[in-house]
Amino acid sequence: MPRLNNTALKLARNKNYSGALQLLQRAAAGRPSDTLLYNQAIILGRLKRFEEASSLLQQIPSFAHAQANQGVFFCLSGDVKVGLALLENTAGGKGADKIAFNRAVAHLQAGQFDEAHRAASEAVRMRPGEPMYRLTKGDALLGLEKYREALNLYESIEKEPEVEKMLPVRIGNALLGLKKYEEAATKFTTYLLSGDRSFQAPARFGLANAYYGQKEFTKAVAEFRRAVQFRPQWVQARTGLGNALCSIRDYRSARIEFEAALALEPENPHIHLGLGVISYRQGLYEQAMEHFTKAPDLFDDKDKNLADCFLSRGLTQLELNQLDTALVNLSTVMRLNKDHPAAYAGASEVYRKKDSYRYTLAYLEKAIRLSPQNDKMLTNKGNMYLKSGNMDEAYDNFSWALHHNSQNINALNGLSISLLEKDRIEQAESVLDSVINRGHHKAFLYNNLGIVRSYMALKYEKQKDLHNAKQYYYRAVRDYERSRDLDSTHKTFFNNLGNVYKNTEEYDKAVKSYLGHLDKSAINNLGVLYARNGKGEFGKHYLNIALTIDSASLVYQFNRYKVYKEYFKDSLAHRPDIIRAQDLMPTNSISSKYSKDGYINIYLYDYDFDRYEFPGDHYFPIQTDTPTPPDYRPLDDLLTMEVVSNPSKAVVPETIRVTSKRMPKPRRTRLAGSTKCPKII
Repeated sequence: MPRLNNTALKLARNKNYSGALQLLQRAAAGRPSDTLLYNQAIILGRLKRFEEASSLLQQIPSFAHAQANQGVFFCLSGDVKVGLALLENTAGGKGADKIAFNRAVAHLQAGQFDEAHRAASEAVRMRPGEPMYRLTKGDALLGLEKYREALNLYESIEKEPEVEKMLPVRIGNALLGLKKYEEAATKFTTYLLSGDRSFQAPARFGLANAYYGQKEFTKAVAEFRRAVQFRPQWVQARTGLGNALCSIRDYRSARIEFEAALALEPENPHIHLGLGVISYRQGLYEQAMEHFTKAPDLFDDKDKNLADCFLSRGLTQLELNQLDTALVNLSTVMRLNKDHPAAYAGASEVYRKKDSYRYTLAYLEKAIRLSPQNDKMLTNKGNMYLKSGNMDEAYDNFSWALHHNSQNINALNGLSISLLEKDRIEQAESVLDSVINRGHHKAFLYNNLGIVRSYMALKYEKQKDLHNAKQYYYRAVRDYERSRDLDSTHKTFFNNLGNVYKNTEEYDKAVKSYLGHLDKSAINNLGVLYARNGKGEFGKHYLNIALTIDSASLVYQFNRYKVYKEYFKDSLAHRPDIIRAQDLMPTNSISSKYSKDGYINIYLYDYDFDRYEFPGDHYFPIQTDTPTPPDYRPLDDLLTMEVVSNPSKAVVPETIRVTSKRMPKPRRTRLAGSTKCPKII
């Protein structure tokens, strides 16, 4: 049995583990022994039959390193939690450095980098010259994102033969963490050209990240694809590929990669961040917001490269009318990248939705200064001036927008409105007719054309050309009806149609139309209608309601003054606030110029604000690779057994006593040295 055991150990040292195991099993079959079981467990570990090895070690817990090795074998079989518990409860003594090392490797495998660093530091303290221990400590520092310390440690053992091939990729990852992308790319490329294939996939992944960090996105896509080919289930590689594809604006392909990665790791925040940006770009705003809420920790408001991520989240919130949070994100973009026009344009939209005219224009002007040829921003600025009644500024902005893009429908629509307000009615009609005849059948275009034709009718009435006036009233009604048929949601045509019926003295139809869109303008028009028909009390009532809604309106104040002047002169003398309104309306405004009765009817123009489309400058946080931990080191203390030739009769041999220090000379024979031949008898 001892001879079989010792022979098995010799085979094991020559890495003939199968032969060694057979001999040990033969020996144990003849005479069971704890030593044989222990050696079998160690050999089974070498053969990667970890569960069998652990089972044998459980039978012989009294051996010095049985528990430590059992912990290693549990870790190697995938049960790191149990393995770590055994290693943590193993006493030190001989082999304590190996136990600490194995503990560090197990913590690395579990992603517990603080614990790994403590265990690796303990192993290094016991054996400072052991390069593998120092490498493990460097891996723990890399996991803790202490890239400078990790790099220094790796470089201190770079010339050690035992770890020489393991270091280039690790050094490259440390350089990635330090954002030294060019140096990292050189390190990864040098390794890939070396011919070694042990760390091919991590090297490709690292090189892809280095290219991505340098914003060479096309090269990054190619390298990420190679990394995915090596490991199709590698989530970080697929996520990196999705990021790079998104950065080159191939959103469809990027979504495929992100969704494949999401199936493997549903809670990965990097995947959700990428899908959030893509969903925003594809107009899926609610879906985008769901993804953004699952990646809050990745929004680093100190990283300038992430300005686009904040912008995408802010514009998504803008689309969902989450105005306050949208403004927070857009303000962050302005701080990270003060030259990004989309951030200012987005903030302008936030304030427009809040009805803050002053801030809307202020932010829009900043955006236009950064992108002066953006026709959409110029158009929206013109619309803001339309809204405030500043037709000269509106006309200038629409003209500049058309200078940069002559096909901008919203700019042409706005130009026609400003032309109308400047009493260039025929030109306004020509612009709208031209746009509609080119096939742009939009509800707001027909509504505004109806307004233009309503004023043409008033103009002809003023010229006493009743035939043409009647024709234009008819055309205006048809335009409003066409606007209603194309889009009944805006409803501004109800108010404008009511004005036509009022001017053609179809009062019942007029009232019905006003009630179809009873906003403050329609209430003003109702007041005017009743005042014109001798019902001063009704006129005053409706105008007071309109002023309750909007006390700053010059039109409402002027119309109320007219009602008081016509029906309530005695009261007017005691109302200086109402008297002041007689000089509020400019006499050259088109509404007062073509008024039939001195009152001001309000027409509601319809216009759309252009949606901004800025090319995405997408950039995502880089995920450095966590190195595969080094191999465990079982405590291979294979035990020899003493061989005894005949154990039952073993005696100690007698001691030979020597009296002389010199050995006796051999006796010479009689024939020694004779030259004579012997006689034959």
